[in-house]
Amino acid sequence: MIARRHVLHVAGYDPVDAVRHHRRFVRELATFAATWKVGATASDLFGTPCGVAWTIDSRAPNWSVETSYELLDWRDIVLEDLAQPTARCLRDGAAAYVDFIASGTAGRYFSASHRYGLFFLVPLLQLVFFLVVAFAAGRLAAGAASSAGLVGALATAVAAVVVFVVLLQWPGRAWRLHQALHDWIFARAYMYGRRPDVAERLDQFAERLVEVARDPEVDEILVVGHSLGAILAVDVVDRAAKREPSLAGHRPRLSLLTVGATIPKLALHPAGERLRACARRVAALPAVDWVEYQARDDAISFYKFHPVTLRRLADDDGGTKPLVRRVQIHEMLSPASFRRHRFRFMRMHYQFVMANERRAPYDFFMLVCGPISLLPTAHAPGGPVDLFGADGAALAETEWAR
Repeated sequence: MIARRHVLHVAGYDPVDAVRHHRRFVRELATFAATWKVGATASDLFGTPCGVAWTIDSRAPNWSVETSYELLDWRDIVLEDLAQPTARCLRDGAAAYVDFIASGTAGRYFSASHRYGLFFLVPLLQLVFFLVVAFAAGRLAAGAASSAGLVGALATAVAAVVVFVVLLQWPGRAWRLHQALHDWIFARAYMYGRRPDVAERLDQFAERLVEVARDPEVDEILVVGHSLGAILAVDVVDRAAKREPSLAGHRPRLSLLTVGATIPKLALHPAGERLRACARRVAALPAVDWVEYQARDDAISFYKFHPVTLRRLADDDGGTKPLVRRVQIHEMLSPASFRRHRFRFMRMHYQFVMANERRAPYDFFMLVCGPISLLPTAHAPGGPVDLFGADGAALAETEWAR
């Protein structure tokens, strides 16, 4: 069983700072401890070469695990993007949407996952809605002023621009429209290799992974990629393997967990061959355990779709790495919580990195804090439900390894 684990977490395109990440983790850790009847405590934050980290001590009657949880930080890049002028955001966002639509990629989204296709359209529909409302407000303003001809057209235009700018601030900010547009702008630039700052940061993350892999006291390295961070995590593992061919050795075991993943977001684009090849290489590494969990209730990811073969799945894994497990978010939450959050799509998306209120086949905190590594947990039909008793004790190896 695992006694020491090092987690390297690559978050998605999210401006949340390290303090909030840590605060949320500590809060969720308490929920995990209550759900599984285990003991778990987290340390304060401390700095690392590539971000911040904290340690977790977790324990049950017949096991204890020390986990180093390291957040590979690229929030500064996200914040720099979000600070760009609104006019530039609209210009580059329009260019990104034209590209993804004209290339046929948007159509492939709907073929792969109609929910993700609709998610792709949401920012565009919000902009169209704002434009329609702004134009209508401009016409009303011109009519109220009894203006006609050139004066009326000018009054309409001025009022429409003012209303459009106001709508971008509210409800645009509340709806995360700017972040959504920048997410697509970033994804397109990264796909085309136009973000040297990101490439440099991923190289640093890869060096950090190689450094951690040299620690003989670590039993498992768990690289976690959530949302857009999933393709970045795959890229990091690929870069690390190129630097250190012996990276995927027998100890420590290297596991890759992708959740709420949007790898096909770029892999389905005709220009995404670099990232398709990257995913194929990582999948071909024999000593890297790659598992992806997918859930129907997460509309901001691809459900029943293989991130490497880029084909719909009839069963769980399709016979090609990564092992794909389909899970249900409603099994992780209490009925009341699920009803409350069901239509909060970002909340459903983040459940993959939050604690469960009920024992279920997928439990992020048990993967991070528990004594059994990623692949055996994923292979168990009931996941951790099959592996741990009512008191949190690990069942006999002969029971969970079958």
